[in-house]
Amino acid sequence: MTVLRQGAIIGFGNVAANGHLPGWRERRDFHIVAVSDPDPQRRALAASLLPQARLYVDATELLRQERLDFVDIAAPPALHAPLMIAAADAGVHVLCEKPLTASLHDYPAVHAAVRRADIVLHTVHNWKYSEAFRAVQRVVACGALGALTAISFDTARNGCSVASGENWRVRAAMAGGGILVDHGWHAFYLMLTLANEAPQRIRAVLERRRYLDGEVEDTASCTVDFASLIGEIRLTWAADERRTRWQLVGTDGELLVDDDRLVLRGEHTEDVRPLSTALSAGSHHPEWFAGVIDSFRRELDDPAVRGANQAEAEQCLLLLSLAYASGAQGARTLDVPTADRWIAEQAGAA
Repeated sequence: MTVLRQGAIIGFGNVAANGHLPGWRERRDFHIVAVSDPDPQRRALAASLLPQARLYVDATELLRQERLDFVDIAAPPALHAPLMIAAADAGVHVLCEKPLTASLHDYPAVHAAVRRADIVLHTVHNWKYSEAFRAVQRVVACGALGALTAISFDTARNGCSVASGENWRVRAAMAGGGILVDHGWHAFYLMLTLANEAPQRIRAVLERRRYLDGEVEDTASCTVDFASLIGEIRLTWAADERRTRWQLVGTDGELLVDDDRLVLRGEHTEDVRPLSTALSAGSHHPEWFAGVIDSFRRELDDPAVRGANQAEAEQCLLLLSLAYASGAQGARTLDVPTADRWIAEQAGAA
């Protein structure tokens, strides 16, 4: 028997409308019954797309009035922490857009609220469910590359993604950072998945090349040292084109994902495989959200896997915070503590 879970979307911007909602509408095990957004135009859009949903200006009122199983938080990053705490206090499971929180200082209170309420906190790590990354995982799993020695992620964009209303992505207080938050977060969890070992050191360089008067970085490079391999992340909103390129180097071969093709090279061979969709095509990727919902559902249903995504997101938040600290200190190399130790230290400092 299928369990039907009722939920609400909090923050009905472009990501929610174009990236999340198409996935929810395909499900028979989840049903969106309410939406909150302070912007009347976004509420009007929600009404047109979800005519049966109840609409709220304020998320607090929504949580007070509705009997929910979960919320999907797609509000700007600065609002994540208070919304997650409010949902936890209401005993409601949380699916939340990345980043987990806008600042590491926000997280201890979230961590405590989630543990107190015994709910699932699940961050949207949608790039793990892309055609390209699933193909990469298959190549790595079959041993075609041998032992991995280097991983690199390059993301070039001709400007940041457009947000509904005022563009909060270039406002430090609302976004929590620039391209490292927007694209670096994805690179961190993909790298952690492929490396399958704890990061040891990190260093980063942050720049402004396009948004010279902006409050956040538009270009960043980051190196993450693991015990057996090196990870490199290069990101910019200051490019002339949109392009995404991943490279994995192993002891027995090399794998390149160049937007819409996958190239596997051995010592004497080269195999080129097309991808149905380029990685740089679009910003919302609704076709990947089904995998996110499936992962969320598994954690809701199976206590044995509950918390796996939260632990991954905590590691991403730690790397993000250390990358900004390194950039502020002239690309100084910083040691990466365990996430548990870091959370305990932050809770003690708070």
